[in-house]
Amino acid sequence: MLTNRLFVAGCAVAASTAAHAQTELQFSFDVSQAIAAPGDIVTFTLMAELVNPTGTILATVADMGFNLSMSGDDLTIQNNEFAPAFDSDFFGPANDGVVSGDSIIGALGGNTLPPLNNAGGPDSSNPLTIYSFDVVVPANPAQSDYVIDNFELVGQITGAYAGVPFPTILTYQDAQGNPGDTPYSVVGIAGFSIIPAPSSGFALLGLGALAARRRR
Repeated sequence: MLTNRLFVAGCAVAASTAAHAQTELQFSFDVSQAIAAPGDIVTFTLMAELVNPTGTILATVADMGFNLSMSGDDLTIQNNEFAPAFDSDFFGPANDGVVSGDSIIGALGGNTLPPLNNAGGPDSSNPLTIYSFDVVVPANPAQSDYVIDNFELVGQITGAYAGVPFPTILTYQDAQGNPGDTPYSVVGIAGFSIIPAPSSGFALLGLGALAARRRR
C-alpha cells in the first residue's frame, strides 16, 4: 500500500518573529483515486493555496513553470494541460510541457495580471487549480505504488494582491530560481496504490467452482 510519504520542494522557511501567522504558498496534488488496477486512468490535479494572506487575492499564482516526474517509467502520461486561466488572450496558449516517459518537462503558463489579463480577468480562486494530467496504469505494474517523486519550480513564480493603481506582487521564486519574498512548499501525499488484476488461473478456478455449484 502507499506509504505515508510527504515530499517538500522549494525554499526553506525562516522562523517568523512576527505575532501573526506566516503567509505561505502551498502546492498540492489531488488524485482521482487512491487505489488503482491495471488499465485504470488516474487523474492528478495540481492546486495552489495561499495560506494566511494579508491582502485581497488577485491571483494566488500568476507566473508558473515546472518540471515533474513519477516514480515509475512504465506508466503512460497523457492529457497534460494547464487550467484555462493559464492560456493568455494576449500571449497565447500555455506551454503544457513535453511528456518524456514518466516526466513532464518545461510546463509554462501565466494567469495574466492587469492590464494584459484575459477578458474574464485573472482567476482569483484560492485554492487555485493550475494543471492536470492523466496516468495510465500499465497492464503489468512494476511497482506496488506510484507517486510523484520530483516536483521542481522553474523560473519566476509569482502571485498578486489587488492594488491601486497596480497589483501588489508576491514573489515565490525569482527568475534565477532563488527564494522570493513569500515562501512556498509542496505538501501532501500524491500517488496511488496498485491492486493487481486476478491471474487467469484464479479466474478459471472461480469459474470452475461456479459451474460445479450449478450442477448440484
